[in-house]
Amino acid sequence: MSDPLRFGVIGLGVGMSRAKMVMEAEEAELVAVSDLIEERRRRAAESFGCDTYENYHEMLERNDIDVVMVMTPSGLHGKIGMDVAKAGKHVITTKPMDVTLEACDALIETCEKEGVKLMVDFGERYSGWNRKIKKAIEVGAIGDPILIEVRMKWWRSEEYYEGWHGTWELDGGGSIMNQGVHQIDLMQWFMGPVDSVCGHYGVYGHKNCETEDLTAALVRFKNGAVGTILTTTTCPKGKTTMIEIHGLKGVIGKGPQVWEFIDEPPQIEVEPHPRNIVEDAIQVIKYGGEPAVDGYEGRKSVEIILAIYKSSREGRWIQLPLK
Repeated sequence: MSDPLRFGVIGLGVGMSRAKMVMEAEEAELVAVSDLIEERRRRAAESFGCDTYENYHEMLERNDIDVVMVMTPSGLHGKIGMDVAKAGKHVITTKPMDVTLEACDALIETCEKEGVKLMVDFGERYSGWNRKIKKAIEVGAIGDPILIEVRMKWWRSEEYYEGWHGTWELDGGGSIMNQGVHQIDLMQWFMGPVDSVCGHYGVYGHKNCETEDLTAALVRFKNGAVGTILTTTTCPKGKTTMIEIHGLKGVIGKGPQVWEFIDEPPQIEVEPHPRNIVEDAIQVIKYGGEPAVDGYEGRKSVEIILAIYKSSREGRWIQLPLK
């Protein structure tokens, strides 16, 4: 095996699962992790046998790390990602890329200036079923897409919002920006560019969430299709996460899987692809491949969500791109 791609991880909330992902991947090595919480650092050292740091700047001084995964609160992704890039290391952020377009753009510009790769960890992009849906739309298996429905009904307790979650500064929003952003990314990936949105958001079930716990929106796409979005964290025992798309020739979707056609179902073959962000980083950085989600692609879902928030505040349809 050739030399492994050497990883660092900043933030050991979701970052613990990504550190484990690195440990399980071929051609990858976990070198070090960073977190402000001592107990998390101790657990990572015991679980992975890697070096740990309280101050991520000290970790970035190492010359034996190739790529760093930024797994911190969302509103810090751009700032920390730029520090990583300036240290000469490739950058992976968890979703969303950041909570403002200014931060997203600054991170893209810095990575390009420093000559490092920027990738956004949207795990749904690696699903074979989602890739099958994407290809079915591309080859016209359902005809021209007419309608896409996105529905995500989850539950989050009051305690969930006691920290940075549900704050504009660090979470950038609520049910649609944090939980629903995966589905918004898939929506625009499946359907293409968004023309305009009209939305509403509010806090309906929590006392200490300052952003929103329910968002509903209408979407018009540049290809003429329309969409509906519903995300909430107020649904008791909520487990619904679904996307469904139809044209005049068929209906396809996920959560549950839907694959129904007027005529015989098409034979859609999905090409081999990375199974997760770590495998994606290996094929991009070591072998010159294209990432599933680069900075420009990762920015799109943030812009759509911000446009929905803007529509609710101003009471009108909002055209994209945002000015």
